[in-house]
Amino acid sequence: MECPNKKSNNSEQELIKQFRKNLADEITPAHTDAIIMKWLRAGNLNLKKAEVLFRQSQACRALYDLDSYADHGIEPKVGEHYGFASHLGFAKDGTPVTYCAIGKADFYGIIASLSGYEIPWYGSYMFEKDLKRAREHGKKLGKEINEVTYIVDMEDFSLQKLARPCLVEMAFDLLRIMQDLYPEVWKNLLVINAAFYFYQAYNLFKPILRKNLLENIYVVSKENTPDLLLRYIDEDVLPVFLGGRRVDSTGDPMCREFLKFGGSIPEEYYLSRLPPLLSSDPGVECVYIGKRSVYNHSLVVTTPNSRLHIELRTEGGSIATTCLFRDFGPEPNHLDIPPTDVYLDENKESHNVRLISPCVKLQLHISPADVYCNLPFAGIYIYRFDNTFNWISGRKLFFDFTSYLLNHPDQ
Repeated sequence: MECPNKKSNNSEQELIKQFRKNLADEITPAHTDAIIMKWLRAGNLNLKKAEVLFRQSQACRALYDLDSYADHGIEPKVGEHYGFASHLGFAKDGTPVTYCAIGKADFYGIIASLSGYEIPWYGSYMFEKDLKRAREHGKKLGKEINEVTYIVDMEDFSLQKLARPCLVEMAFDLLRIMQDLYPEVWKNLLVINAAFYFYQAYNLFKPILRKNLLENIYVVSKENTPDLLLRYIDEDVLPVFLGGRRVDSTGDPMCREFLKFGGSIPEEYYLSRLPPLLSSDPGVECVYIGKRSVYNHSLVVTTPNSRLHIELRTEGGSIATTCLFRDFGPEPNHLDIPPTDVYLDENKESHNVRLISPCVKLQLHISPADVYCNLPFAGIYIYRFDNTFNWISGRKLFFDFTSYLLNHPDQ
């Protein structure tokens, strides 16, 4: 009689083999079997769904050049001075440990100081750094490591910090985006110093967390924090204030030399203090997006590996934004540019678009966007500004999209 585990392993190997075959144009030597299994599990072992998720992530990585973040990414100034995530060392299993002082973070200050594009980019910058440490440390240990251990410190956390709708919207988007771009990056998520009301916030976000992440989340109160952490991390690595024996070179038990603890962000960092984007500015357009409505802005790009400068601002509230892509058709003189007011669904084959950047609710009424990204493919890029979720009010959108060649002399 065949062992059930052997059947399972054979089934997984068949899925991996088929995944590699179907995605031969995207797979690189860096995509080991262990990493491919992460994508398959993200798609609930549904091969087609996993392939869609993988292709979307690869397109997004090309659009925003995420592959370069570990070596060439630049931490924003607000993160440098008021960030709350720091590399601590390595856990007993060899995974890198990142300490996150969530309870002391100024979430509104971060949203006000970074545009809705820059916040996910900042998250990717941190994940790419963590994963590079994991891979390099794994080589030293002679094994493959593709996960990170996170300590999430809820000391000083209060529900008031999540009282603004913009914070809840951004938190939902970040959790969803990071799970889609970095499936199973968390080896263990150790939530410490959690007060009883933490579970109210946790239950709010729990429905969007994948099962394999939920299985690796451990939540403990202040009294039980040292016991939990020492189960996974040696006391010589763990700082004194977390129950270990480590201090920094100055003897500080908080290890402030290499750990960040957030803090209140001064308003001088807020993007709202910059001159606003106006319809009277050169190149700027303005549209009104009514309640339950959508606006599509299309860019025709004939030269791959171009560059795009985006400036955006809204009046009236946040706007859900997604970047879609449509290949050129067989008739180069008859471009299939979509109407501006039709909702394009990437899940409908008849709409002939694919998702290349995840949907995020940009808080452009709080922090306007002024960012650059890549245009890696020739085709039609469609920025979908979606207000269909809103039954009450419209949005006024100010925008300027400027594309140019990477080798342009004025770059």
